[in-house]
Amino acid sequence: MRVSAKAFVVGLVSSVTFAFGAAPAVATAPIEDFSVAAVQPAAAQISQTLDTTNDDVLAGASIEAVVALEEVATVPHNFDVAATIALAESEIGTSRATGWSAPGECIMSAQRWIRAGGGNWGGGGNPVSNYDNATRVTLATAAPGDVIQYENIDSPTSWVTGVHTVLITEVHDDGTFTIIESNNPGGSGLVSKNESWTPAPPAGFQAAVWRF
Repeated sequence: MRVSAKAFVVGLVSSVTFAFGAAPAVATAPIEDFSVAAVQPAAAQISQTLDTTNDDVLAGASIEAVVALEEVATVPHNFDVAATIALAESEIGTSRATGWSAPGECIMSAQRWIRAGGGNWGGGGNPVSNYDNATRVTLATAAPGDVIQYENIDSPTSWVTGVHTVLITEVHDDGTFTIIESNNPGGSGLVSKNESWTPAPPAGFQAAVWRF
């Protein structure tokens, strides 16, 4: 049987219309989203922070500076600390002459005690070059055998009134130290011990901590 062209076209359109109309609603093709946000859960924002609440000296410091401080804190003493402290203890209550390079001066006494333990205190000249063979550490990491030097902030290499040197012999949990010092009061050449000492440099001075 021959079918006219018109009838064929009408029939074809009808069959296509029926096919789409009969498809269930759930068969609608989903729209796929290949964006990163669509395939990965939102990640919590991560940042690195440094807790400096317990050590103000680190506030604002770079990570590199903090690492450097931590490394310095682990530098060992290169001498017999016990022998050093033993000599200093044995001199408590005694006096010596004072004056330039005299044995009763505070720094000369500290040198004598450190050297008694085999420490390489070979520097001299001023309050900074005296410590050419030492490592500067923070007060928070100070330990028995370390030396605290009061130095003038504006002129640290000058022997001005206020410069003073002490030897740490004990570190206490409350943040205080036991120290042995000489020539306090000035001019006395007296070796004495303070078992509850904290640095109290004069105005314009700072406490530098050195480790041989």
